[in-house]
Amino acid sequence: MGGAVAVSLQKGGVGKTTVAINLADALAVRGHDVLLVDLDQQGNATEGVGLKEEYERASPHVGDVLTDDDPVDASEVVVERDGFDVFPAHVDLDEIADRVRNSTFGMLWVRRRIVEPLLEETYDYVVVDSPPSLGPLSDAALIGAGNVIVPLLMSEPSVSGFERMWDQQIVPIRNEVDLELLAIVPNDLTGNNEERRIIEDLENSPFAEHLPEFCRSAEFDDPDSPGPGIRHRIAFSRAWRDGQTLREYDPDNDMLDRLDKLAETVEENA
Repeated sequence: MGGAVAVSLQKGGVGKTTVAINLADALAVRGHDVLLVDLDQQGNATEGVGLKEEYERASPHVGDVLTDDDPVDASEVVVERDGFDVFPAHVDLDEIADRVRNSTFGMLWVRRRIVEPLLEETYDYVVVDSPPSLGPLSDAALIGAGNVIVPLLMSEPSVSGFERMWDQQIVPIRNEVDLELLAIVPNDLTGNNEERRIIEDLENSPFAEHLPEFCRSAEFDDPDSPGPGIRHRIAFSRAWRDGQTLREYDPDNDMLDRLDKLAETVEENA
């Protein structure tokens, strides 16, 4: 039991961090010891769980783990938090990404120094919030996790971002190491006319098997359903503003069931 998953898409503004934070929360509520790893240079996941001050912390930080020079133990960077623990991002992550790029085995550092030792010693699941662009740190996050969930807005730019990610990043990595696509998750849906068309296109694509049941077009016609995917709820942004998960901010929110189902997908496949 247990494993790691990266939440990733090479396009910003798709709710990647929101999914990562609330997936970690859902796994923790299901009884697991969970670590959220923030490798996004913007540090949004770190701030979104109430740890903004950690983004500019002095050593030890992520740069002391991902280095050629006597790396520190990843456990020294972990911050304990109610529900799940956090491996915070740092203001120097752009510089750290260059270090990963220029080191012979840099692409393996996230796996060997963060994911594997912490999974083995402390955690059942590690959820990685990946950078929103192609690059060495994004590659290292996917290689480190070995599994990926892709959140998508139901818009052509978002779908095109996924297609580029698949061709330029996921397929090349899969040619070298194991990397499984666990789920494509339509996110932040509002009910516009494009949603059904794009979801039906995904259902008729080679990626159809990666759409969870709650993300399929049949949800449009279910009178008891709010519609497919993770719907737009203002509580997501308010929770992030307050440094809380959705469940902590609004324990009765109707999207918690969707997040629990996504956590179940991770349990079954990671």
